[in-house]
Amino acid sequence: MKVNSTGLGKTTMVAHFADLAKAEDQGTGAMTLNIEATEPVHWSIKATVGGDDLRAFARFLLRPSILFHALWLVCFGKELSGPEKK
Repeated sequence: MKVNSTGLGKTTMVAHFADLAKAEDQGTGAMTLNIEATEPVHWSIKATVGGDDLRAFARFLLRPSILFHALWLVCFGKELSGPEKK
């Protein structure tokens, strides 16, 4: 995936999902999503995701136009290339 951050100006990072697991220190049943940025910097990003976050994501994903496109990407989508070198 490509990630842009307003704090990095026009820099585009290349990242991937590293892990999704139950949050061990949370008593709420939350999950921890680990994302690893690899280019141009190497950062580990950790997000704690709750039930409300997962429900919101499911609502976004289940929109008919988004669901069709997501299924097409799963079946036929190609890997994104890295950031263009200038």
